[in-house]
Amino acid sequence: MQKQQIEQQAETAAAIAADWKNSIAKIETQLNVAGLALMRAKKQREVHALKASLGDPAAIEAIKAARSEQHTAEQTISDLRIALPEAEANLAIAEKAAESARRALARFAAEGLMRKRVDVAAQIDIVTADFARLYAEYERLGREIINMEALPRSSAGMNDHDGATGARRVRASLPKFFWRLFPGAITDEMKHEPLAVSESRYWNLAPEQAEKAA
Repeated sequence: MQKQQIEQQAETAAAIAADWKNSIAKIETQLNVAGLALMRAKKQREVHALKASLGDPAAIEAIKAARSEQHTAEQTISDLRIALPEAEANLAIAEKAAESARRALARFAAEGLMRKRVDVAAQIDIVTADFARLYAEYERLGREIINMEALPRSSAGMNDHDGATGARRVRASLPKFFWRLFPGAITDEMKHEPLAVSESRYWNLAPEQAEKAA
């Protein structure tokens, strides 16, 4: 189904729901008007009841008119009270259809974004694969350096094997968004900086070599 069709369905469903809301508002207004008419008719009967019972022609006519108005108002209220629940039921159906149409439209729009996200995910896969390849090479070089017994010494005179592997430096070089993927998984106080900078500093390379690495 095309976007235009989905939008049209959503607009139509919303219009139907709006029409039923207006219809209910009209019924409620008519109920109020009929209620006021009923109150006036009852008041007129109260006002003219005594004189009409004593044979006053004007009072008798007023009572007749009030009775007619009261009957009409009561019947109108009765009919409207029958109509109101049916209108409310139709409104509920229309609102459900309108909500379904809105969801369908939102789903259609979201699917476009979903497809774009899949495209971005494919690009991430490429970068991830390249990162894995480069990190494997980084590890291989680290192992070769370790095997050559060229490791820096700690203050206690011990070989710094953990430092030579470079895992902490790699972690410290990762962008901040990476840590949101693993909240609380690793805590490390090393400052964030490019891996080439920390690697050059660790191996105590000459300044020109460090600048080139950076």
